[in-house]
Amino acid sequence: MKKIVMFLIALSTAAISHAAPLAPTEDKITPDFVDQAIRLADTQKDSVRRKVTVVVTDLGLSTDMSPRSTVYLTYNSNAEMGNLSASFLVANDVFHGLEAKRVAPGIFEISYVTYRDEGGMLKVTKTIDATELYVQDHKMRNACGNDFCDGQINASIDVKETAKKAAR
Repeated sequence: MKKIVMFLIALSTAAISHAAPLAPTEDKITPDFVDQAIRLADTQKDSVRRKVTVVVTDLGLSTDMSPRSTVYLTYNSNAEMGNLSASFLVANDVFHGLEAKRVAPGIFEISYVTYRDEGGMLKVTKTIDATELYVQDHKMRNACGNDFCDGQINASIDVKETAKKAAR
């Protein structure tokens, strides 16, 4: 009996992990729903300014147990001869406790608390590998040569999610 109880405790605190590619979204981020923007990267090289931002939208209050926020990762590459961008819906189930940071060049991490039927309240951490955005940005600019180069970057990002029981 003691072994079963210990196994159940270990199972309830264990982290669940999975990874998946994430394609750009066609969602339009409405300015009046933006709750916060967290700049994770801002670089200038060869007259091109590249920015990675986490944009949090507020879903409003609810009388039931519903998520409070959605989270997008946005990439903008702006230059005189063209602007390239991509947006990704990385979380649509945020209750509270959102944190975002740059881990390494092109690698970002967000964490938050959410509710899922199979696990209850969970602390979710998503590690986002956005290096392919930078690669595709360079390829698109090279393909344009000296002509204007506006458009959407159609590259996926890799997202690894880890979830564990949230602390009370």
